[in-house]
Amino acid sequence: MHRSGTSALTRVIALCGAGLPRHLMPASENVNATGFWESQALVDFHDEVLAATGSTWSDVRHLPPAWFAGEAALKFHHRLGALLDIEYGDMPLIVVKDPRLCRLLPLWLPVLRERNITPRVVIPVRHPHEVAASLERREGFDQARAIALWQTHMLDAERDSRGLVRGFVAYNALLADWETEIARLGDAIGIDLVATVDRDAVSRFLSAGLRHHVVGPGDAALPEWVAGVYRWMMAAVSGQEPPCGDLDGIAAAMAQANAYYGPVVAALETELATRMTERQHWIDTAVDRYAIIEDLRREIERLSAFQPDAAGVGSNS
Repeated sequence: MHRSGTSALTRVIALCGAGLPRHLMPASENVNATGFWESQALVDFHDEVLAATGSTWSDVRHLPPAWFAGEAALKFHHRLGALLDIEYGDMPLIVVKDPRLCRLLPLWLPVLRERNITPRVVIPVRHPHEVAASLERREGFDQARAIALWQTHMLDAERDSRGLVRGFVAYNALLADWETEIARLGDAIGIDLVATVDRDAVSRFLSAGLRHHVVGPGDAALPEWVAGVYRWMMAAVSGQEPPCGDLDGIAAAMAQANAYYGPVVAALETELATRMTERQHWIDTAVDRYAIIEDLRREIERLSAFQPDAAGVGSNS
């Protein structure tokens, strides 16, 4: 999930010996000054895939499962394989990071099988309120939308990674004691991550400064569905995954609610998008007209400079 410590965790795994993509997304001073550590090409590709399903990275609704088995997905299937070759080549151990993978894992798994790549899924877990605060700062999302987005991503990531080798990592624990957490993660996914880790580099990279939002006693309680997902995830972090049926029940209740309210939300989003387009049109029109007015003002000033002084004009009779 976005803003859950994915960048920090990816960098640490890379410092443990996993290969990063060849074409990294540039760091952003106001968002991730220490880097995103993900492929720009894959992020763009994932956005294109989401658009083809009628979704976006910030859509709180689940993707239609049938889409991944259709012809539209097959076109992306071939392109994904080519992108993997470009970004990673024949690296023996790679780390692929993009929060959109929470929703697009069904597209990836057949491609990985074709290349005899055994996936190990790593799911970072961060308190929903901290994620929401970070998304509010970066994207302007209200808390309800951000928390709903967190829930959708976490449910999809857990469901689609069942049966795969996987590990869960709490972001706050990673910052507090990275070596213990990385060793535990390595045990969970069957890779010795600490054998060749650059400890000094990890210690320099990780700091409390990476965590800008911390849950406090004044934060409101989570909605029960969200709280249930978070409790499940934190239990999984400890190595004790509860029954998946607990999450399936929450997902089923969400699906039922979406059947009632989804069309209403979709209609409101369409109306909002239309109004935002109209608003932008009027803003652009106002800017253009202001520019014309400024041009006219400057022209008037230029012409005024050439006007003869009325007091000095006369004729001899």
